[in-house]
Amino acid sequence: MKIGNIYETHGLGRQNSVGWRDKICLYLGESPIHRSDGVTVVNHKFLVGDKVKLCDRTFLPYLKEIQT
Repeated sequence: MKIGNIYETHGLGRQNSVGWRDKICLYLGESPIHRSDGVTVVNHKFLVGDKVKLCDRTFLPYLKEIQT
């Protein structure tokens, strides 16, 4: 994934697609969370409509890059 690329969602079921279904997303980059126990959780940040949303790596297969 590359910052600034545009993606669309595909293959999402109803239960896990609230706010993402039929949306175009702009990739903003990684957004790591550094926990106090030393673990780093890497999330990915997207602009979806007028909101910034986070997802983890398990969501990435549901995104398809739009060629511009």
